[in-house]
Amino acid sequence: MIITKRALLFTAGIIVGIALLFLAPVVYEAAQRALYGVKPGVTLEGQLVEGLLEEELYDVVASLAESFYVEASNASWDWQRGEVLPEVVGQVVDVQSTVAALLEAPARSAVRLVTVVVLPSITRAHFRPYYRGPTSEPRVALMFNVDWGDEYIPGLLEVLAEADVAATWFLTGRWVEKAPQLAKAIAEGGHEIGNHGGWHGLAGEMSPGEVAQLIQEGEDLILEATGQRPQVFAPPAGDYTQQTVAVAAEMGYKTVLWTVDTVDWQRPAPTQIIDRVLSGLANGALILMHPTQPTLEALPVILDHLAARGFQCVTVSELLAD
Repeated sequence: MIITKRALLFTAGIIVGIALLFLAPVVYEAAQRALYGVKPGVTLEGQLVEGLLEEELYDVVASLAESFYVEASNASWDWQRGEVLPEVVGQVVDVQSTVAALLEAPARSAVRLVTVVVLPSITRAHFRPYYRGPTSEPRVALMFNVDWGDEYIPGLLEVLAEADVAATWFLTGRWVEKAPQLAKAIAEGGHEIGNHGGWHGLAGEMSPGEVAQLIQEGEDLILEATGQRPQVFAPPAGDYTQQTVAVAAEMGYKTVLWTVDTVDWQRPAPTQIIDRVLSGLANGALILMHPTQPTLEALPVILDHLAARGFQCVTVSELLAD
């Protein structure tokens, strides 16, 4: 049998064609990895990931993410030992950001997982009463405890609005129930709403269950009227124990007292209210007032003095932020 040169060339062409048919996907994939994959020598947490494409990286990162996950947990109160069990700060892996970092990483570089901190909502800071805020900056918080005094609240709101100042108003639930529109107006004025209890009861004389009821009743009525869930709790009459603080903390509240008490509920002369504020004025001061006629007359003067001395008025939650 005689095989011609043409036949040999034809056969060779077929063989080459078949080879190219099988090699093409391999060549194409190699080209894709070179162009769009992770650069040579790149590692992720010590694991070599060079050449991997974006969709493959998602699987790798998601798999590693499981071992780097830390569940956040709130601080709590050990009722038997009478001490705080500290919070745990959580951690999750940002898979998308990690993949992006890998694809942008230069050759032979070491990449770490991109993690996001998950903060607990209740920390050790919730388990102590606050008589003042941080003293590092000239900031103070104006506080109004409200269980009466409806007739003076619109005027107080007007004075604060003119000065562009936000205050914290601690409302009792029973007052909110009687004056829901006024409570709503306070919230709509850009002010913080605090919890002053469902009624004006002495929390220091209550059982843990009764304290929880006092706080919860106030929260429910405030939330219904204003749309705000309070984050700070002012015990009525400033009466509290460590048990009060612990119950409030486990419900997500910081317990707030005061640095400066104007004692304006006794309705002294406006000048006396002004003197009390200015004599106790300091960085981080919590300034306690009530809706009375002399307070209304004193407030513009107080705000002028604060501004002149370079003090910024913020809400209680802003002042006590972790």
